[in-house]
Amino acid sequence: MDQFAEQLVKKYHTTSDDIKRVAIVVITVLITSVSLLLAVMGFPLALILPVCAIWAAIYLLKMSYVEYEYSCTNGSLDIDKIMGQNKRRSMLSVEVRTFTVYGKADAVEESDAEMTTFSAMGESMMGEEDDAADYYAEFEHSEYGKCCLFFSPDSRLRDAIEPYLSREVKRKNGGKT
Repeated sequence: MDQFAEQLVKKYHTTSDDIKRVAIVVITVLITSVSLLLAVMGFPLALILPVCAIWAAIYLLKMSYVEYEYSCTNGSLDIDKIMGQNKRRSMLSVEVRTFTVYGKADAVEESDAEMTTFSAMGESMMGEEDDAADYYAEFEHSEYGKCCLFFSPDSRLRDAIEPYLSREVKRKNGGKT
């Protein structure tokens, strides 16, 4: 029987995200003000610019809200990035058995090697008591080389991942992950 678990998490909000959103609004207001001033001065085509600016601002603000979907099927972990609740792109697919390091992000020792970093951490969107924690994994990927992944799996997803971990990783964690 196939083992399957999935989870949807909303990306943690950062100060950088808030600054970008404020900048989008400020630039839109400036473009609209200048365009209306130009229209009053006798350039009626300038009225097209605020419409385009407002449309672009709405689109950019909507796309700035990011969610991640984790799905684990028989030891294959897939992470998709969902922007604006409608644009989905595959972020990463990896076999759990290739993990060389796995555990809570604050408890594992990260390698010093240069790696491709994937960050898909967030808050669980399940509405029930949240048991998600930030986890870290290192692995070798055929496309990206040496990689590390930061993500926030809940207990259901961790239960789907852990049986497929290699013996070495389980031994490093002392049987606990």
